[in-house]
Amino acid sequence: MVLKAFSSRHDLTIENLEENFDKTLYEEGAFSFVAGFALHDEDTDEVLATVKGRFFDEDKILNESEDIVDIADMIDSDTYDAIFALTKSKIYQQELNDDNVFLSLFTCYIERIYVYPKHRDKGIGSYILKNLDLIFLYCFNTPIHSFVIVPKPQQPGGKSGWENAPDEDGRMLKMMINRLKKEGYRKIGKTNFYAKNCAV
Repeated sequence: MVLKAFSSRHDLTIENLEENFDKTLYEEGAFSFVAGFALHDEDTDEVLATVKGRFFDEDKILNESEDIVDIADMIDSDTYDAIFALTKSKIYQQELNDDNVFLSLFTCYIERIYVYPKHRDKGIGSYILKNLDLIFLYCFNTPIHSFVIVPKPQQPGGKSGWENAPDEDGRMLKMMINRLKKEGYRKIGKTNFYAKNCAV
């Protein structure tokens, strides 16, 4: 597989996922930024899966006496709801382990994880969830504090490029939730959000 990463400022292609990534991107000067990646077939360049997230620079927000929820509120209601639920949760509020206390940490609202239908059931989704913090660290120099996501089946289409996918029997949603739980994500109270603290 070939990983092609993007952010609101840069693009990056990584040819070999078995080696440490030797290039990083740092979004200096931003409270938050959008970034993600696509996994491509190395022979055909066909897209296998895509991931997109909204990152929040916790150190910069704290050092400039801002509030992460207020920053999220300036973006859109979905982002605000996700960050509000996360920051009020015990998952987010856990004490950091000693290795992470002095790192400049980032929180990420995962807007999309999508594996194209013909490439499902091949372990790609599990690979992404298992390695997501490391992939983002290597690509964007963003040590992750927490991830938050609202699982919802999506598909390409609609005005924004993505739309909700049909899931009348709820099977796709159930599979997504089970996969998230398997990789350590926990439901936030009575909300539809799931979160994982990567810094404890």
